[in-house]
Amino acid sequence: MAYTSFFRDTDALNAISDIVIPAISHSRTIRVWDAGCASGEEPFTLAILFASKLGAFHFRNLDILATDYEESNYAQFANRIRLAEYSRQDIFWVPAAHREQYFEATGNPEVFRLTDAIRERVRYLQHNLLTEAAPETGQNLIVCKNVLMHFSPEGQVKVLDMFHGALQPGGYLALDGNQALPAAFASRFVQVERGMPLFQKPVG
Repeated sequence: MAYTSFFRDTDALNAISDIVIPAISHSRTIRVWDAGCASGEEPFTLAILFASKLGAFHFRNLDILATDYEESNYAQFANRIRLAEYSRQDIFWVPAAHREQYFEATGNPEVFRLTDAIRERVRYLQHNLLTEAAPETGQNLIVCKNVLMHFSPEGQVKVLDMFHGALQPGGYLALDGNQALPAAFASRFVQVERGMPLFQKPVG
């Protein structure tokens, strides 16, 4: 199973929180695709970030599509994301204020469940990025961290081309800090700020 955790890769999360959310917060539907979501910690982290930044009215417009390709673990991933239950150790890195607001106790003192408000904003779908076909288009934000490094250079180009097509004009792509875009995408994505793993699809 892929390694993941809540509130991992703070540079990307800070960029999403400070730049992306204010820019897309008034969209009629705020569409986010988390590609490579593993067992759900990352898309739920995104939902918590949006919840903490948006008022209740705009938060209802958030739709997070969480996808991963782990064929042998499909049922496990789908069930865990549906239940949204995580151990005390799993939520260790969640800021205390967010733990108190967005997690609730279960019958097990070592297990906590995300609130319905957060759970209802995340959908899970099994998807192989190398199919080169996006499961849905019109995204405001695509997040893909610690995934592209596992692909060949040719595979990376194909996946990034798919991401470009799946984004709305002006949409954002958030990668991990170690991932640089191939030269072929120099004119297709604009780095929002130097040194920041956040890119934008030009409007024109």
